[in-house]
Amino acid sequence: MNREHLKTFYTGEFAKQFGIKKDTLLYYDKIELFQPAGISDNGYRFYTMQQLDTFWAIQSLRALNFPIKELKNYFSSPSTEKLSKLAEDQLLKVEEEIKKLQEIHWLLSKIKYTSEEIDKAAFGEVLIEELSEEPLIYSESNPGITSNEEWTYEYEVFLEQTGLKGIAYIGSVIAKEDIMEGRFSKVDRLFTRIENPNSVLKSAGLYAILYHKGSYDSIPEVYPFILNQINNRGFRVSGNAFEEYLVDSMAANNEDDFITKISLAIE
Repeated sequence: MNREHLKTFYTGEFAKQFGIKKDTLLYYDKIELFQPAGISDNGYRFYTMQQLDTFWAIQSLRALNFPIKELKNYFSSPSTEKLSKLAEDQLLKVEEEIKKLQEIHWLLSKIKYTSEEIDKAAFGEVLIEELSEEPLIYSESNPGITSNEEWTYEYEVFLEQTGLKGIAYIGSVIAKEDIMEGRFSKVDRLFTRIENPNSVLKSAGLYAILYHKGSYDSIPEVYPFILNQINNRGFRVSGNAFEEYLVDSMAANNEDDFITKISLAIE
């Protein structure tokens, strides 16, 4: 084969096309998975343009942990039917990987957004803010949640029902009726901010917001202060309270350093 009349690449040039080391090509050659098109007059291996697509496919499949043995089996006798079946099977794996990456992206974005919010927070001060509507997913209402043990159980059930995994930034809803009756430790249901077919829009409107630093057990103690501030400013409670646990054991060793955001609907 005359290299002068056909676009070819030496090993280093071919490796550069894919951002890999030459050792990868040498290894694939050694195990007879992907071999050079030939050897030039000066003794160097070379690859052709036609091999670019084949190697790109191999690299893509290897990125999905596709077994080398199965790759060798396919490329030893490729066919349209085999290629179609291979693509169909791998598409399912790719879709699973995309879902995992989307979940990771959501988590990292949430951590970044929460960190920025905490940096700007004014602790112990009640703020009155107009909030936009947002999609939430709620657990089934269970107004019997009054202890950390019961909350943890409901948390596990909620994760299972929603298919959420790991840290999902799940918060608590305290019903308006319980707030007005002074039952600040009574959780009505859980919620998380995720948009999907099961989401329910949380109403836009005015909210009294407080960033509280302290343990979970200390959260009910701040509600009388919030209610007093609401009344003094000429507002009244019009809806539920939403507790969001922005900093927990993942970011703090001491419970006194936990941070909770309380948003209470008012008018």
